[in-house]
Amino acid sequence: MDRKVGKNILKICLFIILANLPFVTIAHQIGIDAFLDSFDHPECYLILRDSALSNDAYLQQSNYVLIQRSSHPEFSTNENDVVLYYNDKGGLCCNKIYHITRRLPIKKYYTVGYYGLPSEPIYENHVIGKVIGVIDDNIWNSLSIKTWELSLDNLNIRALFTDN
Repeated sequence: MDRKVGKNILKICLFIILANLPFVTIAHQIGIDAFLDSFDHPECYLILRDSALSNDAYLQQSNYVLIQRSSHPEFSTNENDVVLYYNDKGGLCCNKIYHITRRLPIKKYYTVGYYGLPSEPIYENHVIGKVIGVIDDNIWNSLSIKTWELSLDNLNIRALFTDN
């Protein structure tokens, strides 16, 4: 009887480990703070396939790009952050910030463009968000991202940790 109970406990432990592996993968890829915050503010995170952004210097083809939207309550940008923004022609661009100026109430970002040359300034209202993670596109990461997205939309993780 003890052996049967031991096997059942082992099966339950293996199931729990396998069920949580996608979440552990995502938390490792983007950081635990961003992972946990994504459950508090799921509308403030965006996952893109970078096919539309693949010509930018900071992204490679066949990757997933995790964006923290500028609508996030704690959104901030600093020099050396990579931001996703609308360019003058209405297209999406993704570049690294090398300088920020602020003349109240206008905030401008200066980014590094192609070949390391400075680009035109970007105004704060053109910024969609900040890149907080670039995840390689492979079968396991794709499965992990889909599992994470489903849990963001369909799982209330806060209900598991509160007494209310």
